[in-house]
Amino acid sequence: MSSGGECGHAEAAWHVLAEEMSSPHFPLPDYSRPPVTEVIFAASLRPLPLSIVDLARFGWERLGDDFPDRQDQAPLQLQIESFDGTVQNLAPTLALLAGAPPVRLWFKSSDRTRLVQVQRDLLAYNWQRAGDEDAYPRYETIENRFFETWDDFSGFVNDNGHGAVEAIQCELSYINHITPNGMWQRHGELSKVLRIADNAGSFLPEPEDGQMVFRYRIPHEGRDVGRLYVHVLPALSSADRSPVIQLNMVARGAPLGPGRSGVVDFFRLAHVWIVNGFAAVTTDEAQALLWQRVTR
Repeated sequence: MSSGGECGHAEAAWHVLAEEMSSPHFPLPDYSRPPVTEVIFAASLRPLPLSIVDLARFGWERLGDDFPDRQDQAPLQLQIESFDGTVQNLAPTLALLAGAPPVRLWFKSSDRTRLVQVQRDLLAYNWQRAGDEDAYPRYETIENRFFETWDDFSGFVNDNGHGAVEAIQCELSYINHITPNGMWQRHGELSKVLRIADNAGSFLPEPEDGQMVFRYRIPHEGRDVGRLYVHVLPALSSADRSPVIQLNMVARGAPLGPGRSGVVDFFRLAHVWIVNGFAAVTTDEAQALLWQRVTR
């Protein structure tokens, strides 16, 4: 049995390694054919005195013809990460707000690959793969688009006399769809793709399917600032009902400082954790054969 001191040393060593791998100078894994189907930047905001008419005006005046499709949606609430010992839900899902009228608006681009979501206390930007031919535009491009939207929204709020937009929580999500190929064909073959899905020994047969959720603390400058959620679940292709492994990587936490720069810093840290986390939970064979891993 390990002593408490040994456990403490192991945890401290892990924090040091995590900090080193979070450095901008540490090379990130990269893939020629990443399985990313959607990326979501979302910021939970200090509530603003905006009506649904105000939110619609923001879309018309600031997003313009780039996002012609408007839809009303029920409002959402991001879970707030805390480190005070409070038990939190393991699955990183957005929660519907009960009892409130629908005051979240979607603005979709005409090519269906971009989505802006706004409500009085949330701003989000989604990139979505609309077809197999759509290439993942890479993190830097999507980050630029989110902060262009952030600046447009901040300008709109300020011009209407409501002061500054303040983020209290940030959430970066990567949705990956892993499709059948020569390595795997059935949901029960998770272990061929995921390191964390090992078999249960000689007694149990191959599982029919399964779900897994793991949660990891994200350290930064000697303290925990957020969490990485890894959620694995079986799905079926909408095209032909073939099996798909959906691997969701979600990093969530408070901005790393005041203002826009603190939001930027958290999202970049979140991106490092998602990319390194993806490499850590998937097998070397899948990275090489399915997604053609390279290191930049």
